[in-house]
Amino acid sequence: MEQNFEFNLDKLRIDQLSFVFKDIKKQAEIMEKLYGIPKFAQMEDITHQDASYRGKEVTVVVDYAFSRLFNVQIELQQWKSGNCLFKEFIDQGKEGLHSIGIFVDDLDSHIDEFKKRGIEVLQTGQIGKQKFVYLDTEKTFGILLEIETTVKRKRKK
Repeated sequence: MEQNFEFNLDKLRIDQLSFVFKDIKKQAEIMEKLYGIPKFAQMEDITHQDASYRGKEVTVVVDYAFSRLFNVQIELQQWKSGNCLFKEFIDQGKEGLHSIGIFVDDLDSHIDEFKKRGIEVLQTGQIGKQKFVYLDTEKTFGILLEIETTVKRKRKK
């Protein structure tokens, strides 16, 4: 755990706005044409590594599209398969803003602090070097909070 860890969301910044849609190609086109958002980079059939959803191991496959706006990453997600928060969101008849993402250096310290405050982990996973955790903040914060970190390679001795 990081020494002298201080939990304070005010010292962090929003790095990502994450949206879930049934058709992200169509949505990317709308955002590009209507709002002038730079062209989205598309990634298809991405499987989350080490994924869990509500405490159970799962296999989640999602299509992604990424762009930037106001120096914030815009992430579009389209659920393909597996039980997960994205499927849950779509099953509830929702589309649109799903979560805000914050990048942190020490993911475990943040998870521990949220748990101390009664906020549990809903979903975890990893794509490449990006490890992410969705927290159960919708009722207390109005939206899901995703904390993310880049997994650093361990140096060989």
